This record gives sequence, structure tokens and C-alpha cells, in this order.
Amino acid sequence: MQQFCAFWQQPHRPLFLLAALSAFLVPLMWLVPHWAGQDALAWHAHELAFGMGGGAVGGYLLTSLPSWTREGPVAPHVTMAVCALWVLSRVSFAFAELLSYALLVVGTQAYLAVLAGLLIWKIVALRIWSRAWLVLAVAVLIASDLLFLSQAHRHAVSSHGLAVIVLSFALLLSIAGGRAVPAFTRSWLERQRVPISMRDSWVPAVLGAVSLASGSLLIAVGCEFVAGGFFIVSGALHLLRTIVWKTREVRRYPALLALHLAWIWLPVGLLLVGFAAIRPERIALSDAIHALAMGAMGTMILAIMARAIMVRRGDMLLLGKPLALAFALVWLSALVRVSAPFAWSPLPDPIRASAALWMAGWLIFLFVYVPTLWRPIQRPVLSARLHKT
Repeated sequence: MQQFCAFWQQPHRPLFLLAALSAFLVPLMWLVPHWAGQDALAWHAHELAFGMGGGAVGGYLLTSLPSWTREGPVAPHVTMAVCALWVLSRVSFAFAELLSYALLVVGTQAYLAVLAGLLIWKIVALRIWSRAWLVLAVAVLIASDLLFLSQAHRHAVSSHGLAVIVLSFALLLSIAGGRAVPAFTRSWLERQRVPISMRDSWVPAVLGAVSLASGSLLIAVGCEFVAGGFFIVSGALHLLRTIVWKTREVRRYPALLALHLAWIWLPVGLLLVGFAAIRPERIALSDAIHALAMGAMGTMILAIMARAIMVRRGDMLLLGKPLALAFALVWLSALVRVSAPFAWSPLPDPIRASAALWMAGWLIFLFVYVPTLWRPIQRPVLSARLHKT
């Protein structure tokens, strides 16, 4: 009973577990003969985004909520209810053909809708308007899923629909990750008394997010060529931000370096998606989008979730060899998948190789993560010095 209670004491424990299990299981379709088909591809894209991504987003938001509200942690019964809704969402989409469209929408959107409701309740009650953007971010995820579901219900999921759900998570990553990575970096540089100033301008951050959102809307309505220009602008702006983040200086802090290496996939992915939208004969949009799905989303989610179980030494987080290997495998899997269209024919199937690398990385993470679920909670959960970030 004591271990059971400990498991539900922090939302990140069950939700990060569910996210990691999704990340590990979803690519199985590429390793099982005769499974991959149009319906399987739609399931693969949806569950990678809303299974892995949705679980990670929920775990991050509900675990960070007490630091924003200055209240105690989310109650265990709330965490249980949210996790049950996450499972309901997965089951609803898996049996979409047996449900009416109304039931499908209710079943798949209940999890994100409750997350949004919890955020609205706390933001309005405590007047923490600076966090209102989080509600808008979750609303964007819901909108992109509804677009996808409308196509899936008609059995006509397009590459645009698949791209939009990944792009919606990329937008969330550009805002949340674009705040967290420089904040963690600045805090660490200050603690190390490094005589280097780090100024992250809000101008490229805002313009980059607006360009990304504009491109996503254009992709949704089929204006690929114009959308490509917006994605290239967004990628360039996000890359410009990265230049002043002192990545070279954080190479001595692997836990922080992992966040930097994960972030680089966002501008790279946006540039590739932009190029694919403009020149589809050179690279397919479905291939380019994996730089965001596996690269930006996968590596950033793993890097953030790993922080919850890293050993602390003073005010530093120790990445450890198993977690470093897990991150390296997932990062490499994204590289192999993105380079698949350009692979030499004598090489082994790069898509299956990428899936195997990805699953190996997440399996290692699970082996490290699961034994920590019943241990005393280390606080702060996601940061070495939360009040500094």
C-alpha cells in the first residue's frame, strides 16, 4: 500500500511511465511483417504524438503546476483520474471504427480537455495570467487532433493531417522548450560564476512561434508552398536564438547539454519541413516531419523526463551512462530516419533500423525509470534549482 501511494504522489511518475511505454511500443509496427498500412500509419502518427507526447505534456504541466501556484502537489486521486482518461483516449482511437464520431471525439479529447480545465481553474482562481498561454497551447493540440480525427473518420488521412499534429507539438515545444532551455542554461552559468552574459531576445522567439503557427495553418488548408516559406523563416529564427545560448559552455554539464542537443532538432526539423513543402520532389513531407516527431519531440521529451530520475550532486543533475546511452540512441534514431530517403540501396532498411534504435533507447530509459517509481521523491522534480529557473 505504501508503494502504491508513493507511485501516485507526483503526476510525473505514472504519466511519464505511460509516455515512455507509448514511445517504446508504437514503432513495433515497423518491425512486424505485413502490419504497416494506411490505417497503421495513421495509428502510428497519432499515438506517437498524443500517446507519448500527450503523456509527457500532462506529466510536465501537472508536476510544474505547484511551483507556479505556490500550492501543494496535485492530489493523487486527480492524477489517477487523468491517467484513466489518457488510457481512455488510447482505447478510443484504437477502436475508432466501432464508435460514432461524437463518442470518438469525447473519448479521445477527454484527457486534454481535463488538462486544459485544470489549468484554467488554477489560472483564474489565482490570477496567474502569465501562464495563460499554456491553455492556448493545449487548445492547439486539441484542435489539431480534431482535424486529424475528422479525416480519420472519413478514412482519408492526408499527409497534411499527419503533419499538423506534429507541428502543433512543435509549436508547444518552441514556446515551452524555448523558455526552459535558456533558463536552465542561464541558471547554471550563474552558479558556475562563468563570466559570460547570455541574452535570449524575445523578438526571434515570438516571430519564430508566429511563423510556425502560420505555416501550420497554411499546411492544414493545403497551401504547402507558402507554408514552406514560413517554416524556413521559423527554423532560421529558432536557429538564431540557439547561437546565443552558449552551448559550447555547457558541454561540461551533460544533463544540460542533452537539452541543447534535443532543441537543435526543432530548427533543423522546421527547415527540412519547409524545404519539403517547397520542393516535394526532393524530399517528402512525411519524411521531413520525422525530424520534428522523432528528433525534436522524442529527444526533448526523453531529456526532460530523465531529469526527474537523475541523481543530484549538490545543485547539479548527473545524467549517468545508461540515460546518456538512451538519449544517444533516440537522437541517432532520428538522424537515421531523416536520412532514410537518401540512404544507399545496399544499406539495410533504414526505417526499421531507426525503429530498432528508437525502441532500444526507450527500453533502456524504462529499465532505469521503473525502479525509481517507489523511491522517495527528489525535489525539485525537474530542476536542480527550480527557484532560479
